[in-house]
Amino acid sequence: MIKELYAVCLLVDNFERSISFYRDTLGLKVNSQDSKYADFQVGETLVAIFQKDEATVMFPAEHMNTGGGCVLAYQVENVSKTCEELRAKGIKIFEGPKVTPWGQTVAYFKDPDNTIWEMTS
Repeated sequence: MIKELYAVCLLVDNFERSISFYRDTLGLKVNSQDSKYADFQVGETLVAIFQKDEATVMFPAEHMNTGGGCVLAYQVENVSKTCEELRAKGIKIFEGPKVTPWGQTVAYFKDPDNTIWEMTS
């Protein structure tokens, strides 16, 4: 039935702040952009940002603040080194780097809309 994850679309409060964060701070390359929407190719998956008040073309605003939280996880070669690079760009690492009880090295930061990103190796 479901074959693969095509895209993750983050509904953001301030498009300009978010595109600056993803493009300029994280260094993701814009794949496509239209008005208050942009997406970035991250591996085989698109990570998109869409300003909430513009995203009502998809569905009504009443559905935009419902549901559970989200953690976006991505792999890096070296979690500690990536944390150093992100800190140098002003990003606060709020947890880690640390090794989980199952042996995974992880660290966490948030985007401007408080979406949690996990780095793992």
